[in-house]
Amino acid sequence: MTKYNSPALDKGLDIIEYLSEQAIDQSQTEIALGVNKKQNEIYRMLVCLEERGYIVKNQVSGKYKLSLKLYYLAHRHPPLYSLRIAALYPMQKLAAFTRQSCHISILNHGEFLIISQCSGPGPVSLSVEVGSKFPLYGSTSGYIILSQLSKEEQLQYLKRDSRFVDLTEKEKSLYFEEIDLIKEKGYLINESQNAKGVIDIGVPIYIPEINVNAVLAVTILSGQLLELLDSDKIINKLFEAVANIYKNLGINNLQKE
Repeated sequence: MTKYNSPALDKGLDIIEYLSEQAIDQSQTEIALGVNKKQNEIYRMLVCLEERGYIVKNQVSGKYKLSLKLYYLAHRHPPLYSLRIAALYPMQKLAAFTRQSCHISILNHGEFLIISQCSGPGPVSLSVEVGSKFPLYGSTSGYIILSQLSKEEQLQYLKRDSRFVDLTEKEKSLYFEEIDLIKEKGYLINESQNAKGVIDIGVPIYIPEINVNAVLAVTILSGQLLELLDSDKIINKLFEAVANIYKNLGINNLQKE
């Protein structure tokens, strides 16, 4: 595919992405350093982004931060909005039954993105922040998302991860066997790769009408798993929640071929 140069657009996107990673307001000098540009190269871009409402300038300090415009635009996206609305009550019921938090993630540019979460009512539960992104390789939701894809698509995404690339051919073969087993079972119980002492239990959501590959997962402290509920009951409730999500969307419970 032909690549066209858009230096001004690149600068604007670099600034937005940089500010999204900062916890505090940033000065023009800090932003220039952050995007590896000279101050005079980004001045007009800062003015433009402020006029369009993407960033806000503090009138006292003169520093910049992101506005909520990107959040607003993202939440106007009809497919994801529909999925979040359809999943609201099923997730609340699931969280109430398991007394643990649950979340939905989708495939997004080679990673999985958390688009919705519901906190558990128990005194101690774990939650994942909406908007968080994680790699597909090695993670519970990543395994499940990959199990919904063709072999060609799986390789396409996994080749972007150096940890997978560094595996031996035998290790890669075993990894794909694990993915095939997940596809056959339709669920996965796995220790979290992002937090020690945490168990993730997840099931796939596939919505062909909007071409969404997603996962509904419950996150549990490993010590609480047998104390609260056995895993079979949680898995059954996960499948029930997914069926209700499909029902709320007005579609049949279809599996991707």
